[in-house]
Amino acid sequence: MKTPRPTTRHLARLTALCFGLTTLLPAHAALDIPNVPLQTSITTEPNIMMILDDSGSMQFEIMPEDLILRDARYIFPRENGVYGGSDYNNYVPDVLSDNTYNMVARSPQQNTIYYNPGVTYTPWSKPDGSLHDPASPTCAPHNPMLTAKGCRNLTAQVSNTRQNNVRWVSCSSASDCSLSSNDNNSQRSYWPATYFWHKGGDVWTKSNYTKTEIKSTTTTYSGHGREKRTDCTAGVCTYTQEIQNFANWYTYYRSRVLTARAGVGRAFSAQDTGLRVGFGTINKASSSVDGVNTGVIISGVRKFEKTDRTQFFKDLYERVVPNAGTPLLGALNAAGKYYQRTDDKGPWSTTPGQNGGSDLSCRQSYTILMTDGYYSDSVSGFGNVDNTDGTQITGVNNQKYTYKAKSPFNDSASNTLADVAMHYWKNDLRTDINNAVPTSSKDPAFWQHMTTFTVGLGVQGSIDPNTAFNAINSGSAITWPGTGTNPGKIDDLLHAAVNGRGAFFSAQNPTEFAQALTAMLKDIVERKGSAASVTVTGNQINSNSMVFVPKYDPAGWAGELEARRVAADGTTTFAWKASIPSASSRKIYTVTGGNKREFTWSSLSSTDRTALGSEDIVNYLRGDQSKETKNGGSLRTRSSLLGDIHHSSPVYDPDTKTVYVGANDGMLHAFNSETGVERFAFVPSAVIPNLKEYSDSAYQHRFYVDGELTLVRKSASGLNKTYLVGSLGLGGKGVFALDVTDPASFSENNIAWEYTASSDTELGLMLGTPVYARLNSGQHAILLGNGYNSSSGKAALYVFQLSTGAVIRKFIPDNEASSGMAAPGEVDLDGNGTIDRVYAGDLKGNVWKFDLSSGSSSGWSGSNFFIAKAPDGTLQPITSKITSATNYLLGDDNVGKRFVFFGTGSYFQQADLNDKSVQSLYGLIDNGTAISSRANLKERGFESTTTLDGKPARIFKDATRNADGKVTDMQNKQGWFLDWVVGNLKKGERVVTTARAYRLTEPTLIVSSIIPEAEDPCQPGGTGYVNVLNAFTGGSLKEPFFNGNLASGGIIGSLDLGIGMPSEASLMMGDGGQGVLIVGGSNPPADGGIRTKGFKTNRPPAVIYWREIVR
Repeated sequence: MKTPRPTTRHLARLTALCFGLTTLLPAHAALDIPNVPLQTSITTEPNIMMILDDSGSMQFEIMPEDLILRDARYIFPRENGVYGGSDYNNYVPDVLSDNTYNMVARSPQQNTIYYNPGVTYTPWSKPDGSLHDPASPTCAPHNPMLTAKGCRNLTAQVSNTRQNNVRWVSCSSASDCSLSSNDNNSQRSYWPATYFWHKGGDVWTKSNYTKTEIKSTTTTYSGHGREKRTDCTAGVCTYTQEIQNFANWYTYYRSRVLTARAGVGRAFSAQDTGLRVGFGTINKASSSVDGVNTGVIISGVRKFEKTDRTQFFKDLYERVVPNAGTPLLGALNAAGKYYQRTDDKGPWSTTPGQNGGSDLSCRQSYTILMTDGYYSDSVSGFGNVDNTDGTQITGVNNQKYTYKAKSPFNDSASNTLADVAMHYWKNDLRTDINNAVPTSSKDPAFWQHMTTFTVGLGVQGSIDPNTAFNAINSGSAITWPGTGTNPGKIDDLLHAAVNGRGAFFSAQNPTEFAQALTAMLKDIVERKGSAASVTVTGNQINSNSMVFVPKYDPAGWAGELEARRVAADGTTTFAWKASIPSASSRKIYTVTGGNKREFTWSSLSSTDRTALGSEDIVNYLRGDQSKETKNGGSLRTRSSLLGDIHHSSPVYDPDTKTVYVGANDGMLHAFNSETGVERFAFVPSAVIPNLKEYSDSAYQHRFYVDGELTLVRKSASGLNKTYLVGSLGLGGKGVFALDVTDPASFSENNIAWEYTASSDTELGLMLGTPVYARLNSGQHAILLGNGYNSSSGKAALYVFQLSTGAVIRKFIPDNEASSGMAAPGEVDLDGNGTIDRVYAGDLKGNVWKFDLSSGSSSGWSGSNFFIAKAPDGTLQPITSKITSATNYLLGDDNVGKRFVFFGTGSYFQQADLNDKSVQSLYGLIDNGTAISSRANLKERGFESTTTLDGKPARIFKDATRNADGKVTDMQNKQGWFLDWVVGNLKKGERVVTTARAYRLTEPTLIVSSIIPEAEDPCQPGGTGYVNVLNAFTGGSLKEPFFNGNLASGGIIGSLDLGIGMPSEASLMMGDGGQGVLIVGGSNPPADGGIRTKGFKTNRPPAVIYWREIVR
């Protein structure tokens, strides 16, 4: 599995996700359509080793480090052993009013972990996400997990007390400090719930601070950032709210370790059980962990549930914090060694900690290393790892990788933290198992390795993290400083994350720390899956032949559209990647308040402004990245301005050199097919109410412009305009049409129409391709199946007026609920260029035949032609387009008869994943009467299995023929069927893409079949075959089709190309009878994302069903 993943053609029908429904559920049972691709729901839980800094500095109540003056590490006089270990000197900034250090150290703008009145401090999270009890203001524990160490009354004056031999530090500047005497002269009186607000100016000037004491005599508190508080009303807090907030801070956030525990606990409590989590601390001594002596690690990885989940939080909250150093290099090395374990109790096993498990080759492994300071240890034996080229590593799909020592990875230093991270990233940690680890754009490693995330609390280096990570793609030079200085060591912490292909955060306060941990876990979760679709520029290969490959990366849901040139031998080379103009120059249009407008804040209706929230969000959607979190803003950071592309296959217009595709950034995009530069974009009005979510830093993926497209070219239709018609797919219940006659000058006036489900109970989530048809009335129309989860739940066929979107006719053939109609297929019976008949299938296995031969829609009719059933009588759903062709073979008993082709199966509902029911491929003869059952059809099947060039292959049984080669077993049959069962093995093989008949050397039906692999977590993309067989017999071809070396005799009719579940194939023709079959898949190869396969024919490929679709 590679990410960014090329989206395989018509994977719209392979992987369906659910948009968030906000309306009431219909009375019928709604289909359970999950909100993740089905293949990504079969995941291998990633390993996460969380390593917490437990050095002595984590006890400190002052941050950053340079604010600790004369060894004043605490804000309040401490008790002994509050964190279970030894302590530091009990030195505290003096509380006397003439001490400037008192103000500096107790100001949240300077001491970033001190009480900040603009933050709501909640108690620590429990394993189930609930919270611990709020701290008592009259007895706030010093340590919530070690209450025996006492508490502090925050509501009363401390009078003439010298707690635990405290000594006070006074400073008038950072360089002018003194220490109080060690006697009774060190007694002080003070109000504990006090903070100083810095008004600006010199931090060492006393008059630049405002003092606030939280006392019951002050009934309300406002200002100082309280408008951000969630526990108060409109930025005004009562005394009770304010003192409770201070008490929570004191107990749960007062020190660095308390803050770290709060952030880690909050982040991990929000995770589900789809992770395997371990825990360690940097100073933990060596002991047996799952049978092997191990330092640092306290608990090996376990599925994050039940007692193991509870133990994680116990280890996190209750470990002793000793007065010890910061051995980060040794800690990261220990984590790497842990991931090198080969025993069945180790981290690669399905049962870590227990015997008997099996190792999974596709498991991802992460380490999160958190620290508040500068490492104090060293390692040897690594050398300058990042400045040394690696050895070649080969993956299960024959992908190859060799690390090259270059910027931003390499430097001139040896045995650094970055070297440790690189060692465990670039080397295969388990050479004894296959290399099948999922990749992403952030981490290309497909071998077993450790991905390193690092978090610095209150520390900062000299190199900007965004610059460093951007250099991974840009190749820009990064000059890493030496590690002999403290800032250099923090840069090394960043460098380790770059080398380890993880992420780095430098958090300056408790809020940032919690957000950083949450973002890292979100990043890890999102690196778990992907999907895909492709289109080609034409059937003949020439110097301009191109294939357009959409891609997406689930790590942030970034998208790409890549163009690749296709050579006669099927090889492809990179041509361009789609690019987006600047936000201010982009041409983006929408329909707002019923009016066609530019998509700008000033042009939107008041309703749409309310839905989108702010001008910043509209600018963000236009491509402005200035308010993203990476630039100091609050909006979600994007690695690509193009959103992820799932179900929308690109369509290409050769007349205008433009390629169109929908994306889940809320837009239909038009790109120059020669340069990849965006020409314009369109935002359908139906997606605007939910589009604000796309900018949310906590964005959970949803669909927007997700449907298939159809291009109606004026050069092929006889119209004076070219139209682009599309649906929202799983992004919503809607259809739209654009006038794209001249995309270079597209404006809001070229928005033709929209049709939504606001008053139509049959309109559902349309996964099928819109079909262009010229009617016998002379009208130009668009045909669409109504899709799924409509309000009524019924199946329906729509006939729209192309130019206006008016509904010419809506067929509702029966009253079955929980159904929905797939894409229709049209037939021109008399060859006059108009549509006479339409076939369409539904989820109940019905094949509907609609008669549109009349010049008036009132004369149209529909009837049931066939019901697809498995051998046991189970209904077989039809979710793909039905096609048709006339038998042209002279002398054949069925010459001149019309065949109807389709496969059965579904792969967009949750239940589809584990469905092993028998599905079939059909070739039905329409002689004017309905077919009562499969008993009227000739059964076909498989002869044997074999291999072709090392890949699994199958041979179809041939039809029975006489000595002259004439087929003799189709007499008195109304067609044929083939069940996807080899021997007695029922694997759930099915067809969810279109079966197309081509006139090649023989009448050839080409169809892809898929086999979801719910049982194999290392093959979540499943498997499948590209199948070629005789269209009019359902049997084997007489001549070989696929090029290659056959392992055993027979004519290959079914081939696994090793790309997971294959998409619908595209055919391109070269010279000398050689063609190229182009296929995408759910597990596509890294070198371009598609698979090509040569085939033989004595004529160019011509589609022989009723006519060629105008797309």
